[in-house]
Amino acid sequence: MNPDAGVSLAPDAGVAVQTPPAAPVRWTAERRYWLLSAVALTFAGSVMFGRYLFWDTFYDLFAGRYIVHHGIPRTNVATVASGGARWVDQQWLAHVLYYAAWALGGYKLLAAVSALAVTAGFALLAALMLRRGVPALRAFEWTVAAFAVCFGSLIIRAESLAYPLFAATLWLLLEDERSASLRRQTWVLIPLIIVWVNTHGSALLGVGVVGLYAAYRAAKALVMRDVSGALGYVALGLAVGASAVCTPYGSAIVSDDLSFIGNPVLARNIVEWGPQRAGSPVSWIFFAMAAATAVAVLVAWRRGARPDPLLAGLTPVLLGLSIVAMRNQVWFGMSASLLASEALARAKPGRPQLVGTALSRLTAIVLGALALAGVITLAVTPERQFYREVPLRSMNAAAEVAARHPAMKILGDEASGSAMLWLHPSLLGRVGFDWRLDQYSASQLTAYFDFMLVRGDRWQRVMRGYDIVVVSRVQAPELAAALTRLAAWRVVHRDPAGLVLVRRLGSR
Repeated sequence: MNPDAGVSLAPDAGVAVQTPPAAPVRWTAERRYWLLSAVALTFAGSVMFGRYLFWDTFYDLFAGRYIVHHGIPRTNVATVASGGARWVDQQWLAHVLYYAAWALGGYKLLAAVSALAVTAGFALLAALMLRRGVPALRAFEWTVAAFAVCFGSLIIRAESLAYPLFAATLWLLLEDERSASLRRQTWVLIPLIIVWVNTHGSALLGVGVVGLYAAYRAAKALVMRDVSGALGYVALGLAVGASAVCTPYGSAIVSDDLSFIGNPVLARNIVEWGPQRAGSPVSWIFFAMAAATAVAVLVAWRRGARPDPLLAGLTPVLLGLSIVAMRNQVWFGMSASLLASEALARAKPGRPQLVGTALSRLTAIVLGALALAGVITLAVTPERQFYREVPLRSMNAAAEVAARHPAMKILGDEASGSAMLWLHPSLLGRVGFDWRLDQYSASQLTAYFDFMLVRGDRWQRVMRGYDIVVVSRVQAPELAAALTRLAAWRVVHRDPAGLVLVRRLGSR
């Protein structure tokens, strides 16, 4: 019998009987080595693939700087398209944390904070698998699989800070699930959700999961005629519901969240907000994970094990959300890896894993060296590396033109809008759009995306009212080429990465 398996056989019938894994699990050297290996690999991957500033990163930085120096704003002062409109920014705390990291250690510390947040999420995931009786090597393998699912999201943005919060939420709920009554430690979910609500919009998922779990346990307690137990879970559900509005914006944060969910304009124009795509490598990883999870659960079922009820209920929901919007597959990867690994651990063992301490130690040493190499690589990364996705020289040229003509307004594409607001604070209020997309109307977003994609006969309509246009020739080559053919505009700067145009006099 596999000592990690949470199943025993009834001696009279040979029928599998579910028993929870022993707790606490003995932390052998092999377990520690494989946990260290998982942590080292996820950190190295996060650092290696996250050393650049994305559109979201620039928004985090300039919004964080504004909040630190002026307080949390109530109206938009950043962009032309939504100037003066109500500002409800759920991620204000993430902005402040990232700006503080940059202020203390520049872009290198900023990247390190993001990588450490991602790593903390998968470290908790691996540790939770081990705690629940998953064999050490298998825990490593499923953690790596979950990490692969989020490969397309390894960028510096607020979502990175949500990884450990989601993993911690799963940990607390699964621990409570083992208990006959509400554990005192489960109340830690309330401050955790409050931090999450002020950090990233995925907190709505956390609130929903905890709320549904509390409702399930309350109903179960009532069936067992445990009124006090039911009241405890009702109180938990009400508290987590109240925590969802514990932000500087109060209940307005709910409408802010809902403006993203199911937004057809975002789903149609932004890959990660849209459904899975057959031609996307990120989708291939997702479908592979879904298939592997289904096979693991089926194998475990045939061996007499039944999956954990909480994970069995949550994972299909996250699967559906991930099919609808690619950005949700991070959460599916974490839940699915837990479901699959634990189901196999509960099952009657098949072929034993013949892995010794020596191999686990060697793997930890090799991957630890890889993580160290990641630290060294980050330490020697030049600043220009962080700007590799944006037309830096073109943005600087546009800022120079704008400085000479204070009345001119600037229209940038996705690569330059938020970046200019961060790099040139004097342009605050003069840039058309940033990457805070929920603050624009459907018609504004449609016009903006038509412009960036050169789509339709009226793709130029969003340019009305602007005198300077700056775009990336790398990210939007078709747009850059189309702009050079417009008679009303003249090119004032061109380099391999970007293009700057100014409206000709009398062409309004």
